Formats: sequence, structure tokens, C-alpha cells
Amino acid sequence: MTRRLLLFDIDGTLMVSWGRGMRAMAAAFQHVFGRAPRDVTIHPQGRTDAILFEEMAAAYDVAPGDLGARLGALHAVYAARLEALLREPRAVTVEPGVGALLEQLRTRPRVRLGVVSGNLERSAWLKLEAAGLGRFFTGGAFGSDARERAQLVALAVQRFSAADGAYAPEHVWVIGDTPEDVAAGRAHGVHTLGVATGRDDLETLRRAGADVVLPDLGDTVRVVDILCGDG
Repeated sequence: MTRRLLLFDIDGTLMVSWGRGMRAMAAAFQHVFGRAPRDVTIHPQGRTDAILFEEMAAAYDVAPGDLGARLGALHAVYAARLEALLREPRAVTVEPGVGALLEQLRTRPRVRLGVVSGNLERSAWLKLEAAGLGRFFTGGAFGSDARERAQLVALAVQRFSAADGAYAPEHVWVIGDTPEDVAAGRAHGVHTLGVATGRDDLETLRRAGADVVLPDLGDTVRVVDILCGDG
């Protein structure tokens, strides 16, 4: 059996945390910069936290230089606020079929499961652990590693290749719920599976160029065959 590297997005693909990430980020800006709460609308889908922090800074009238100077403190407060929010009842919902799919995939000795997420690494693991999914993954690439999502795909492949031996692009899949996930995979010639459990519908993901588009990950047998089949 050919070795496979399967790289999963988190938010909207594996689980949802019902806006808690953006709430925690806003709370961090209010605390670190002494700002009063504001009505801020930022759409996080498909983007990295590095970009979202810049947009939140603009919304709270924080200059780029001030953002850079306080970024470490901001990240720490953000993680603490997110961790607290994720302890709330029903804080997260696992997307349909995800648990069964990951259980099946992790039994396959030549399949590696990784994460490519725009979340900062700490917040990515907080979300995965809150959803009971952290045990399925050993690493990946995160929004704290690079600003652009396509860079994260390249970095995740490099990291797993360093540990396991090189993965050819045709043996790598990126699984995500946005056109940005699809574009990041296509930028490196890997396969892409678009799943319409987030904001974007099936047709939007098809137009983005996903190799396969599914409404969700609920059909375990079919998804395993797509991701692991040698045909």
C-alpha cells in the first residue's frame, strides 16, 4: 500500500467552536490594549490567525508597530481566554462523520494524519482537545508558522517528509471547507478534498478546483476509499 499523508483543516472541517476564537481574540485586544468592547465583524474562514490579528488590530485602532510590540502578550492572553471559553458547555461540535473517519484512518499503518490550520499552534491544539480529536494527530503546520495558508501546506509536507521519508504530491491530500484550503493544496500539486460543512457550498468548492467535493465526511467507507485508494 502506498503511503499517504492526509492534512486536515480544523475549523469548519473537523469541528466548529461557534465563534469562540474571535470572541477570545477580541477579549485579548481589549485586555492588552485597554480598549472598550466594540462591534467588530471579521470573517475568519480560510485565513490564518496572523491575518486575523492584523484585522482585529485595525478594528481596535491599534497601530501595526504597537501590535508587533505586544504580540507575545496578545497571543498569551488570547490562548488563555480561548481555553476558558472552550470549557463552556457545548462549546464545540464535531462535524458529521469526523470521529468515525479518523478512527478508521488511524488504524492504517501507512497513513499519516496531520493538521494544516490557520490557528496559532496553541489554539489549534486547544480546539482539537476540546473536541476530543487531538489524539488522532501528531503534528502539522499552523498560523503561528506562516502568514499564508499555502506556505503551511508546504511546511507540513516538509515536516512529515523529514520524519517519514519524502511524500510525493500525488500521495498527499488537503482536506478543508474553504476555497482557500483548496487553493493552498493546489499551489503544491497535492490532491484536495472540499467538504461543504463550513460557509462555502458544494458548487463554490468545485469552482475552486477541488479534486473531490462532498457535503460532509459522514460516508466513512467512501471517504476512506477516496483518501487511501490506490486507483
